[in-house]
Amino acid sequence: MATLALVLLMPGVLLLFMSVAQFVVYYHASHLATAAAQEGVRAAQSPDGTEADAQAHAQDFITQAGPALVLAPVVAATRDLDTARVEIRARAPQFIPGIQIGIHAVASGPVEAFVGDPG
Repeated sequence: MATLALVLLMPGVLLLFMSVAQFVVYYHASHLATAAAQEGVRAAQSPDGTEADAQAHAQDFITQAGPALVLAPVVAATRDLDTARVEIRARAPQFIPGIQIGIHAVASGPVEAFVGDPG
C-alpha cells in the first residue's frame, strides 16, 4: 500500500517542485532583463548617447550577467530629444515541458541636456 501511495504522489510532488523552480528562475530572469533595460537607458540618457549605445549596453549586460537565464533577447531602443526608452523581450529557461514563459522589460527616463542660465 505504501508503494502505491508513493507512486501516485511522487509525480505531483515533482510537478510542485519543478513549478517552484520555474517561478524562481523566471523571477530572476525578469529582474535581469529589467536591470539590462535600465543599463541601456542610462547609456542613452547622456547628452551624446544614441539608440545604438542603449542597445549595446543592454545586450552586453545580458551577456555578462545572465546569458543562460535571459534566452533569445530582442532589445529595442528609442531616443528622442526628451526621453530614452529600452524594451527587452526574451524567454526564461523552461523546466516544465510545454510551458514557455516570456519576459518583457521596459525602462525609460529623461535625456540629460544642458540648459543655460536664461538671465
